[in-house]
Amino acid sequence: MSIPFHRPDISQAEIDAVTECLQSGWLTSGRKVKEFEDKFAAYVGAKHAIAVNSATSAALLLLDVQNIGPGDEVIVPSYTFSGPAMMARKLGARVVFADCAPGSHQIDPNEVAAKITDRTKVVMPTHFAGAAADIQKLNRICAAKGVYIIEDAAHAFPTTERWGQKLVGACSDGSLAAFFSFYATKTLATGDGGMITTNDEFLAGRLRQFRMHGMSVPVSDRYTRVGASWQYDIAFDGWKMNMTDIAAAMGIAQLHRADEMHQLRLAIAQQYEEELQGFIGLRLPEIDVDHAAHLYVIRVDRKRDEFIRLMAEQGVQCSVHFIPLHMHTAWAPYAPVYDLPNASAMYHQSISLPIYPSMTPADVSTVCEAVKFALKETKLCFAV
Repeated sequence: MSIPFHRPDISQAEIDAVTECLQSGWLTSGRKVKEFEDKFAAYVGAKHAIAVNSATSAALLLLDVQNIGPGDEVIVPSYTFSGPAMMARKLGARVVFADCAPGSHQIDPNEVAAKITDRTKVVMPTHFAGAAADIQKLNRICAAKGVYIIEDAAHAFPTTERWGQKLVGACSDGSLAAFFSFYATKTLATGDGGMITTNDEFLAGRLRQFRMHGMSVPVSDRYTRVGASWQYDIAFDGWKMNMTDIAAAMGIAQLHRADEMHQLRLAIAQQYEEELQGFIGLRLPEIDVDHAAHLYVIRVDRKRDEFIRLMAEQGVQCSVHFIPLHMHTAWAPYAPVYDLPNASAMYHQSISLPIYPSMTPADVSTVCEAVKFALKETKLCFAV
């Protein structure tokens, strides 16, 4: 039996929604995008949602709208994906890496406090694997310095913040905005796509213009509403980062199934916990109902790469999240490894196991048996 790392969960509802859109006479941003935005904002508890074509685009739009550029600094965790940080650098800002908290994949607020300067304009914490970063503590640090928080919520749908029992994306703890990813492997998938949430009405309006060349009038209104004016204005430089109605139609169908898919992932995480507990030297993640269960990341002290090779020999595909930014060629000059010891340590220990709604209990058991085989072969740990 072969268990891939991920398999998208596509039901007949998604197929029907996309087919209906294809037959509707309108394919790009239109009424389906508006419907998706409204429903997503209501789900997470935000006032506004702005659909875009990727989470990376979302980060670029948010930074550009805030006029981030040369002379500014943006703090990001090193333990994250490169896209959002790369957008800050593309705009000319200096990207500053913050380390993980000891023994955690999450950004360390104390590291952020130590690295804020008079040039810091934005902190972009990542909610890792489906667990919430400590936005409340980060906000106390950033608010005192006049620094904006933009939450990277690519892993965090649906994640509940423990301190306020609000969903990530509600921006209830002082964040300017949050952005989500709908990439093919995410918990809500449209193939590619993203969403920005915010409670700032002016910001939401600017983002809607920025994502579509800076146009003053939506394209769908000019082309589909009889009697609508053909005229429009471009008042400022914008980008082409809108979501299509095809992707939005799929997103709406996925959103309707979000709670169901979340419960299935939580059940898989619970089965992993039950079948893999009791091995000295194998560390399992803490996953409860507040966790999105986007990733199931186990940790071993050594021989990580050999472990993954042995899993593949048993027919189970694993992955690693993430390769810290400071370990990539493009970022290496910006932060020596010794400055980020916790991120480096977590990287060398971490293994992401498959977790997706269509996995059966038998699939999960197959993965667990492969884990036990790899543990035995590498002599990494033993059962108690």
